[in-house]
Amino acid sequence: MIGRICIGLSFAVAVSLASASHALATDDYTLPFYDPSVPLSYGVDRDPRPCYQRDWANVLWADCNLHYGRVYDGHTGMDYPMPVVSPIAASRDGTVIDLFEGFGTEQFGINGNYVLVSHADGRRTLYYHLAQNGARVTVGQAVLAGQWIADSGCSGQCYGAHLHFEMRAVVGGRWTSVDPIFEKRFTTNPGRVPFLAAYLRESNSGSEVIMRYTTVTHWVEFLNAGGRTWRNNIGVGRVLLGTWNPPIRDSAFRAIDWPSSWVATNVDQSGVAPGAVGRFTFGLHAESPPGTYDEAFNVLANSLRWFDWARLGSFHVPIIVIANTRWGGPAG
Repeated sequence: MIGRICIGLSFAVAVSLASASHALATDDYTLPFYDPSVPLSYGVDRDPRPCYQRDWANVLWADCNLHYGRVYDGHTGMDYPMPVVSPIAASRDGTVIDLFEGFGTEQFGINGNYVLVSHADGRRTLYYHLAQNGARVTVGQAVLAGQWIADSGCSGQCYGAHLHFEMRAVVGGRWTSVDPIFEKRFTTNPGRVPFLAAYLRESNSGSEVIMRYTTVTHWVEFLNAGGRTWRNNIGVGRVLLGTWNPPIRDSAFRAIDWPSSWVATNVDQSGVAPGAVGRFTFGLHAESPPGTYDEAFNVLANSLRWFDWARLGSFHVPIIVIANTRWGGPAG
């Protein structure tokens, strides 16, 4: 019996937004990183008055103090502590319109390294305090939500390594910092990562015994532990099961129902909402000589890095290929 690792989830902030009065928005932005354990240290101050701070939960402080996990006076974005050179992801499909990466990775100063992305809804997102030469994109380049666009750092006015993520919109004819958490523009609030899975069960949690030259059917179920609906069609949210360790590897056990040599299947259902269970059904075909094998898989969303192998758990299928002696066929 192969033990499976069930992953506990860690959310960016544990406080409920039930008190927030703003109407639900489009929920089409994602968090700009992959690690779901990254916390929010400080959010946007929505009160322009000095020493008045209104946070994403609509709580007001009439002081000039720092309120960890919530807000500090005059803050225009959201700070996410993380080690330097951590991968930063685009929060939505868009186009890179500006960047700078000439400061040192941990160089303190007024300015810092950044990438600025424009989006089709008229908003912009800023990724700030990046590493030196940390941009993985160029000006004018189109990017997809979840695409690795930069490496984090501590350049500019940075007290401890973190990503400053900022959303801007035109308000009253001028570009203004807005709060996507308060406006509920993330896939979930206060900001669960959009695509995350937790292993539940499978059709055979032991070893699949396959007679050589034949095919067996295997299925595995994962909980949709993220914030975005899984889909099995082409487009945003398409989720598939692919080979892993190493990734995108041609499989020796590819069956005729596989979409490609490294994609075992898309999720079975047309839609799997957050909190629901998705099943992946696929064949395993044995052409390999009799022996013991192990085939590793991971769940991917549009081939982007939304599923972390270590967090997902070591999902793999132990396989025993036995000789095929039926109808006088070859013994090995």
